[in-house]
Amino acid sequence: MTDTDESLRALLAVWPGRFRFPGLLVALSDGRPVPLEELALTALEGIAGDHDEYRACTGLISDGQFQVAEEMLAECQALDTDRIEELRTRLGRRRAECLQLLLGRVQQLMDRAAAADVDVVPDRDALTALCARSWPRVEERLSADVTALEEAVDHKRAALSRRCEETAAQGGDPDALAACRALLDAGQLRAVALLLTDGDAPRPGPEGVPPLRGWAQAAEDPSEVLKWHLTPLTRPLTYDRWRPVDPAGQELLEAYEALADNNEATVARFARALTEFLGAGDRPAPPVHRVEGGYLTAITGVFAEAEIARFWPTGSVELFVAEPETTHRPEIDLGQPHIAVGRSLRASALAERTACAVLDLGHLVELVTLRAHIPVQLLRVLGRQWPLDAFTGGSAASLETLLGSDPGERWHTLRWMVDLTGLGDLTTADALSFQAGPDTALLHLFLEFLARPRAASSARDGYAVVRDWAKDPSFARTVEHAALTPIADSAAAQVAFWAALSAAVPGQRVTFEEILLSAASVAGDDMADDGHEAEVRRGLAQLAALPLVDSADAERIVFHRCGVLLVLGGDADRRLESAVARLAEEASADGAGVGHAFRPDDWRLYRYALRPELRHYRQLAAASTTTPEELTFATEALTATAGELPDGVRLEGESDLAVTLLTMREPFTTQYPKVELQIHAPDSCPVTVSAAGLERILYELLTNAAEACAEHGDPTVRATITPLSAEFAVDIQDNGPGLAYAEGTEHTVFRKGESTRGPDRGTGLYHARRLARGVDGDLSVRSRVLGHPVLRGAHFRLLLPRA
Repeated sequence: MTDTDESLRALLAVWPGRFRFPGLLVALSDGRPVPLEELALTALEGIAGDHDEYRACTGLISDGQFQVAEEMLAECQALDTDRIEELRTRLGRRRAECLQLLLGRVQQLMDRAAAADVDVVPDRDALTALCARSWPRVEERLSADVTALEEAVDHKRAALSRRCEETAAQGGDPDALAACRALLDAGQLRAVALLLTDGDAPRPGPEGVPPLRGWAQAAEDPSEVLKWHLTPLTRPLTYDRWRPVDPAGQELLEAYEALADNNEATVARFARALTEFLGAGDRPAPPVHRVEGGYLTAITGVFAEAEIARFWPTGSVELFVAEPETTHRPEIDLGQPHIAVGRSLRASALAERTACAVLDLGHLVELVTLRAHIPVQLLRVLGRQWPLDAFTGGSAASLETLLGSDPGERWHTLRWMVDLTGLGDLTTADALSFQAGPDTALLHLFLEFLARPRAASSARDGYAVVRDWAKDPSFARTVEHAALTPIADSAAAQVAFWAALSAAVPGQRVTFEEILLSAASVAGDDMADDGHEAEVRRGLAQLAALPLVDSADAERIVFHRCGVLLVLGGDADRRLESAVARLAEEASADGAGVGHAFRPDDWRLYRYALRPELRHYRQLAAASTTTPEELTFATEALTATAGELPDGVRLEGESDLAVTLLTMREPFTTQYPKVELQIHAPDSCPVTVSAAGLERILYELLTNAAEACAEHGDPTVRATITPLSAEFAVDIQDNGPGLAYAEGTEHTVFRKGESTRGPDRGTGLYHARRLARGVDGDLSVRSRVLGHPVLRGAHFRLLLPRA
């Protein structure tokens, strides 16, 4: 490069117009000599793309050119403050998204290397540092790492394959060789080497059990194959691939054919044959009961293998034998997962999960051809139809018990859980473990998320579903609620949490000083003069209660490196700003509520509208002769009631909905200055409820809505009054995240103590509904199907009788 070229490059590096050309910015920041022809080409591409500065920056962020985008935001004068803040938020989220993807892929490579017992491991720390600057550079490094690992694995796999062939030629155990081939395909080369060495490798997991062939590629029909088993003279040459391995399989098929007689004897014979086929024939035969639509009995041996016995310690599974002509899955409530068999029953190809799993002829014909691991293969058939609860216990606590405390045992059990339920393979279990980290409650959420019915294409790729979980807004909110539940009621702890995530990547140590610096840089004046330093220090110590925290005290914190925290870290700056604002509001509230008088128009006074203590407090506050001590005592007496309804509360009276709402608007706006309250109402809406009762109901609904949408970019609450024939309907809507409840279970929000916002919450909506029903009205959650196109958060409808 000539001196002239270098001079031109230096000129371009300070040219204000360069920010419209993202390719040029990348070329200039690359740190290597760039020919003028290449610089000219990037400029022409920018002209062709017709970028302005905003579009150029969004393109850099989308492409993962993080350092270049960061420099542009610091130096470009053409972007206004709002645009810069928006782009910084977008940059943080995209960077966190790429970091999550990187660490997930690195973990996969490390797991593959460990399973294959090869010494090819990517440098995670170097890649993490590089990811903060440039995602394209990371992809180049990762591609090289993948190639090196694949070459090492292929070399070792070829050597082990030759050993398998030699062992087979010497008459080795066919079952062990089949397991070796399955493990070779799964990349579990360490387990193969151990099997070939001593024939008794440590538990290889589900990867060591070859999958069922299934009927998708079979030319034969199961009923035709059954005829070959029962009528030897009809057997073609292809029968050999369907021949039963031992007499127990032949007896099972003959017992299935005998079910056409539909009596207790044939049902007992089939149950006995299936139990013996599973290797549990030494158990006493259970009774057979005639029930509607068929017969009910039980079998043992389904969970006979040691690696899967933990999922069903009793070992006995109820078996329903349907009448021969029954074609639909029977709807019987046995209180637990069970099996259904019938001459005309067929397992559904749809991804529906019910307590009744159909074991049809196709499964039986294939199972009898297997030499080993028959209970596992049967469970693979049943587990894809049963509810997830059959393997997780139905709760995070039950899942914790199943997994145990030993990390290796947890990983082993999770692999079986994912395999038997049909949710994915080894890579899916990898992704689940990485995303949830050590938090069993999060792991349970992810398993339920993965088990949701989906299109066939996505259902087959469990890894992709788990990897992209953050693209589902509703599930992402549920995950965040679950991760932060232990600190949901502590603004100081949330400030410490978000500040620590903002300051460093999970897995790195963050000090208290770094947390304060991060909070001050994001929140500005709200953290001025260390006014909340002691509270944040206590909040930092509280973070030790979070399962995703490796260690925490009043001086430092280390998060576990996991996908959930990486995703949350992408939004840390915005969430930190909200947490600091909440901390400041709570400090103000504490000053007013404990020993200090409320302002006369304080919004929170509506919480005590029905309390007799409020009338006494207002009388003292209005009297010129009241001493500060008397007012302090009255304030403490009022706030000590915590807003509970007084005994025998009376709601008789009349009030006007529209007038009350308009009167409450100003105190509401003072309390929530960032939230816009829209009121749409007729001029007069008289209802048969006292003014105090109406104020308390509306206070709970409006407070709930304001808190829900406070962190939205443009928080809005709308109250709409609609006259009906004998009552008025008040619809309260917001643009917050919505209710964190599954469709059809939203009514649980009205239970006393039910809240997603932490302990000591969950009474407001309970009281509001109780008061509404006390005047022959009602309060309900509106259907999501009828949701507003803009106000997509929660939607409550209050009904009050006309006066």
